[in-house]
Amino acid sequence: MKYIVLDIGGTFIKHAVMDENFVEELAGETPTKYDPEEFLAQLVEVIKSYGEGYGGVAISMAGFINPETGENTDYGCSERFTKYNLKEKLAELTGYRISVENDSNCAALAESVIGAGKGRKTICAMTVGTGIGGAIITDGKLFRGKSFKAGEYGFALTGYERDEEGKFVPRYAKATSVLSKRCTEALGREVNGRAVMEMLDSEPTVKAIYDEWLSDIAFCIGNVCVALDPEVFLVGGGISGSKRFMADLKAKVYEMFEKLEEYTEILPCSLGNNAGKAGALIIFLENYGK
Repeated sequence: MKYIVLDIGGTFIKHAVMDENFVEELAGETPTKYDPEEFLAQLVEVIKSYGEGYGGVAISMAGFINPETGENTDYGCSERFTKYNLKEKLAELTGYRISVENDSNCAALAESVIGAGKGRKTICAMTVGTGIGGAIITDGKLFRGKSFKAGEYGFALTGYERDEEGKFVPRYAKATSVLSKRCTEALGREVNGRAVMEMLDSEPTVKAIYDEWLSDIAFCIGNVCVALDPEVFLVGGGISGSKRFMADLKAKVYEMFEKLEEYTEILPCSLGNNAGKAGALIIFLENYGK
């Protein structure tokens, strides 16, 4: 049996047909429409473009999602992700069985089954991209939490400061876009994440901004590991493909948290852009069977 899989992001919808062995075919992507009505119509169009005869539609997307009801309660998401209950609406409009799960949860679950976390019982994962996402897996199952917010490390404090009026200003682990923005402001010219990595040994200002940014991520990872004692902590997002970043991150975590290296391994995710779609299908098969 084959299934339609969608990994819905704020910029692009990545979609494909996938079989039970997670082999993709007919893969494509399309820019995500912003208007909620157009977005819904777009999803229906993508699904129907594959024709008929599939076992269902598996969806990975942003949000605090109740996988049973399909309700998305993430106040930080655009209205296009929250106006409709996509599980119910797409089932009504396409006739297919639908599953919907948080994108970070999907990616982490795929890594635990066929990726860098395969064979590990307890896994924590963090996605460092346009935002900071994450997931927790114990004994091969997602731990979602009461409000489906477990693993949302982007909300964890890494410290605090005081502004000029003495008011509390929290610090959080920040996305790669923030790193690029800070370096752009400091240099007076626009630089992206790749350029930042290339300037670390030649631009002291960039290195200082990078070190502070990296320390906040390492602080967050270390505290999660202390609390949950995972076998492995997986790091995803485009920057996890940088050997320099992964080496710096591991060194910083283990420097901050003495003896943690003996208990928790830190590894990059291995599935890349396919993780969300594969994880969505894993969820679908768990919900409906083959």
